[in-house]
Amino acid sequence: MTGSQEGALGRLVRKVEERAAAGEDVSIGLIQRIAGQRAAGPMLLLPALIVVSPLSIVPGLPTLVGLNTILVAGQIALGREQVWLPKWLTERCISARHAQKLLKFLRPVSRMADGMVRRRARFMTGTVMRRIGAVVCVLVGAIMPLLEFVPFTSTWAASIIAVYALAITARDGLLAMAWTGLVGGALALGWMLLKVWGLG
Repeated sequence: MTGSQEGALGRLVRKVEERAAAGEDVSIGLIQRIAGQRAAGPMLLLPALIVVSPLSIVPGLPTLVGLNTILVAGQIALGREQVWLPKWLTERCISARHAQKLLKFLRPVSRMADGMVRRRARFMTGTVMRRIGAVVCVLVGAIMPLLEFVPFTSTWAASIIAVYALAITARDGLLAMAWTGLVGGALALGWMLLKVWGLG
């Protein structure tokens, strides 16, 4: 895929690859430097995709991404234009070995995602939708530390965050509508599990 054909996710992944190849650690701080403080969508998107990737098995990673989600999505919900993150969070990084596995996973994912999304039905990614979606992501991020103990659930939670982030990054209103269905399905599944366990 050439630079002119790249979408939002492809550009982000390529720039992370370039910086990693130059010797920089892959961290939330690196994503912030590449995306910029005003690019809240990418700052949610790439960390969430890390948990969707095989690296979700790394202990503590879903919790770290959950904290990032709470801080970034919380600021979106409050209408902040620039996103602030504490230094201790931005300096957290993954090893070179894990970074190689992550980027190997993200290259085909970015091509597939960029091939599907485009700017359409942009009214669905306006301020109201962004803020409501951000509140949902805050709630999802808050439960991610607990999900580390339940296999595959952190991946599902990260998928909810990633789809929202991609929708607002690409200004894809149809993807935003699909995201509401994803959230509804997750709530229905959660309710069914609670009923099965006798907690609902």
